[in-house]
Amino acid sequence: MVDVKTYKCFPTSIHEVKMNISTFDQKNMLIYVKNGGKGDDFHTMSYFRPLAEKIIETSKTILTNSGYEFEDVEITNMWGNLLSEGNSHPPHTHSNNVLSGVYYLQSGAPIQFFDPRPSATIFKPRNTPDWDNSSMLQFNSVVDTALFFPSWLMHWVPPTPNERISIAWNILVRGHYGEPRTLQNAYI
Repeated sequence: MVDVKTYKCFPTSIHEVKMNISTFDQKNMLIYVKNGGKGDDFHTMSYFRPLAEKIIETSKTILTNSGYEFEDVEITNMWGNLLSEGNSHPPHTHSNNVLSGVYYLQSGAPIQFFDPRPSATIFKPRNTPDWDNSSMLQFNSVVDTALFFPSWLMHWVPPTPNERISIAWNILVRGHYGEPRTLQNAYI
């Protein structure tokens, strides 16, 4: 028997949260998006206020539990996504933010996240995919559930088998970045 120590290095966390938004509020948000609601300021609208408040509360919990120091957390933008049957959303990241997320109003295709390590797929032996060796992981789009993830994490939505409606957002952390007197620090 070989004694093996395993260390999980540089993990990337994706957080799943049941949001418990009222059916009334879900319905109002769904109607707004289905009727062509545009813009990236949904967090300032009354229909989306309960969701925005829960996003802020959850983001603070995630950041605190992850050991980050911050003065405040704010939603920089929030918008609706309506994918019609057969449509997809191409691979992308959310630049200039710390956390991003998605909340599902209507289920459809899953969201898929790609392994962020640049060399992870260059030489890949066959395997039985699991959480530790897969180059892509997916999460189903479950109504009233949100996923929070690092904004730099590449993700996409494959073609959806039916109409899929979600709300997405970005989070910026206010406070000190970097270490003092390193010329690599900032206050935002």
